Amino acid sequence: MACLGRVSLAFALSPNCPRLGGLASRSEPSYISGVQGARQSHPLPVNARAQAIAPSATMAVSARAKQLVAEGRDVLSFSAGEPDFRPPQAVTDAVAAFISKHPVGYSSVRGLPKLLDAVAADLQAFHGRAFTRPEILVTCGAKHSLAGLFLVTLSPGDEVVIPAPYWVSYPEMVRLGGGEPVVVGCRPEHGLRLAPEDLERVLTPNTRFVVLNSPCNPTGVAYTGEQLRALGEVMARVAPQAWLLCDDIYRHLVYDGFTQESAFQALSGVTEQIVVVDGVSKSHAMTGYRIGYLAGPKHIISAAARVQGQMTSGAATTSQIAAIAALTDPSCREAVVRMRDAFAARRSMMLQLFAGIPGLRVQPPQGAFYLFLDISEHVGANTRFADDIALATWLLEEHLLATVPGTPFGAPGYLRWSYATDEDSLRRGAQRLRAALSQLAAG
Repeated sequence: MACLGRVSLAFALSPNCPRLGGLASRSEPSYISGVQGARQSHPLPVNARAQAIAPSATMAVSARAKQLVAEGRDVLSFSAGEPDFRPPQAVTDAVAAFISKHPVGYSSVRGLPKLLDAVAADLQAFHGRAFTRPEILVTCGAKHSLAGLFLVTLSPGDEVVIPAPYWVSYPEMVRLGGGEPVVVGCRPEHGLRLAPEDLERVLTPNTRFVVLNSPCNPTGVAYTGEQLRALGEVMARVAPQAWLLCDDIYRHLVYDGFTQESAFQALSGVTEQIVVVDGVSKSHAMTGYRIGYLAGPKHIISAAARVQGQMTSGAATTSQIAAIAALTDPSCREAVVRMRDAFAARRSMMLQLFAGIPGLRVQPPQGAFYLFLDISEHVGANTRFADDIALATWLLEEHLLATVPGTPFGAPGYLRWSYATDEDSLRRGAQRLRAALSQLAAG
């Protein structure tokens, strides 16, 4: 099957498709440049570090869905990892006012002083402890914060514990930083949360970090203060050298009265070995602005800033102006609440619409904007589909439903369904899914 035309999702996620990042493309030196018709006699190779990095499965789904839309197909996409809202108006106004009055030059590598102070105030309000400018680094998105942290803290042999299901980029960023991802499964009977006994089983003297994303992408699962403390106590007892890495990017988006607790508060008296990654992308519908921040020990922030200074020179100045408004303007806090309430309503609607669909189980999430659908009855032995990737491919190609299979998240037998889209599309999508799975159930 050629990669240049019609591409199936299963093929896009395989190593044989160079168009969407398959490994085969990394070793095929067919590029021609310079004098027309002159072939390079010494092709530029891709190094082993880059070859070890897997392509993003979510990007592959998005690419195929967009290709179908371009062909005129009525695709309903639930693969998005970003809000469908506009940023708060005060954010847009702040950027427009700035660029109309000022030249747009570099900021300091660590971030604009006013933004560092705004981040410090925001983190202190949540975590209940003071943060200073030298403990904060503004980055080009939370993903950049994570990558920078791993680049300056991991050495060969260092291990990073990653609970599965996990965000697809965690293992690859650990490898890029030179460490080893250690994946530990979160069992359904524990609500897809990391259990203390499972964590204890994988901790070693080489454990550098335990990653905790709460609420979690892809599951929406969040941890209570008691659950956080139980994990922290295991870390302090079994691997006292390990640090807890809290990815808090979805912390504003929690529902049904769930209280999102700070790890610093939950682990008070247990450990202070906590690094925080946060940002405005998800909470303020500002994914395109690419602003995240890393909070940790001063020497780690200083090292990450040195690396950032040699790679990006810092986050875009206009994006930082936008983030200052997001974190300081009262109207932005009100906008976040409105968006959260809209997500909560969609979540409730989808749980109702999915009820009773044959072979589908879904656990109500505490946060984020995803439902993690258990479709294990429809895949594997004695079924039509070998795995969740094959089922997701069928849903996209035959029913024009774009979801993300669970395998890239470390959770075979699941689909991630984003409800970060309009209610009409969500209702129509639920109808298509019900029809598709009912067809499978009927044989």
